[in-house]
Amino acid sequence: MLALQSLIGREAKPLRRSDLEGRGARKILDLAERGSVALLTIGDPFIATTHIALKIEAVKRGIKVKYVPSASILSVVPGLTGLSSYKFGKSATVVFPEKGSNNAAYDAIRDNLSRGLHTLLYLDLDVESGKAMTINEALRLLLEVEAQRGEGVVKGDRLIVGVARACWDSEVVKASSLSKLLDYDFGPPPHVLVFPGALHFVELEALKTFAGMEECP
Repeated sequence: MLALQSLIGREAKPLRRSDLEGRGARKILDLAERGSVALLTIGDPFIATTHIALKIEAVKRGIKVKYVPSASILSVVPGLTGLSSYKFGKSATVVFPEKGSNNAAYDAIRDNLSRGLHTLLYLDLDVESGKAMTINEALRLLLEVEAQRGEGVVKGDRLIVGVARACWDSEVVKASSLSKLLDYDFGPPPHVLVFPGALHFVELEALKTFAGMEECP
């Protein structure tokens, strides 16, 4: 934060999700009506519905919005794994238990698999407490849903791909069966998780080459 402030010569304030919704959003919009306001976020801000809602309200107020996109994990993951971007279906988030169930993530995997599509799963962040979910935690949470529902969607021999610290020097991209990756050390977050669907032979070769997959589980 200090480095950013030094670079721009102005004060920078870290925001929570609540600062971008409801009363917090109105405060930002009030400031934007009187002067320039910049919001800086990781990745592409309009992948998240929170930012779309904020832009809608800004435009309704007649506030000019300048959008400067950055790389999104949606486009980064196909590049790192070799999985075709055309074959990704609905994505979902695996959430911490205190935030609710993970049935939506389970349903997304099931529905995508039934159509031969890949599923990108975002892993929950709790900025306020400084927690970031790991691939290992996410897999255990999904196994808990499987134990309750018993539909054979999340099982030990299912091929999965874990991506940690995408595009960092220390990035990890690893493909194997769920049972083998359950205790695999991906290192610190941020992490994302992919449940591949039907694989083209080029995608299989890419997973072997880019993600160390020894054989298709």
